[in-house]
Amino acid sequence: MKMKHSNLRNISLGSGLAVALALGVWFSGAARAADDVKAMQHPMNMNHITTQAEAEALKPGDSIAMVCSKCKSVMVMPVTTGMEHVKMMTVGEKHTCDACKGSVEVVGTGKGEGKNQEVKHVCSTCGDDAMFVCATQPGSGAMKDME
Repeated sequence: MKMKHSNLRNISLGSGLAVALALGVWFSGAARAADDVKAMQHPMNMNHITTQAEAEALKPGDSIAMVCSKCKSVMVMPVTTGMEHVKMMTVGEKHTCDACKGSVEVVGTGKGEGKNQEVKHVCSTCGDDAMFVCATQPGSGAMKDME
């Protein structure tokens, strides 16, 4: 009789530990999901930009993004004190799209002059109307609650 009681106690203890472990894992996943939802409640508002002058007006803490509607790629670059982000809007600059591996060239549209000339991005794979550039509002810096 003692043998049956001891086995029953071990099974109960093992089952209790398994349930406790499962609840612990579930609660940690639920907490992580809540953090992800909280982060999504503060989306980054972006504005379409078309000129090099608009890119130069961005301040450290802003962000600039190049988006391709055909290959569904988004390249986001934080604006720093350097001027690397301006190359994204400088006529004649070239880079490679990470998604489609096409060669992307910044070309002037003929509207405006100098740094105020509107530009577009022509991809050897996706074409000349697939890409656009957007950025946070100039000087807005990092958004509240976003780190």
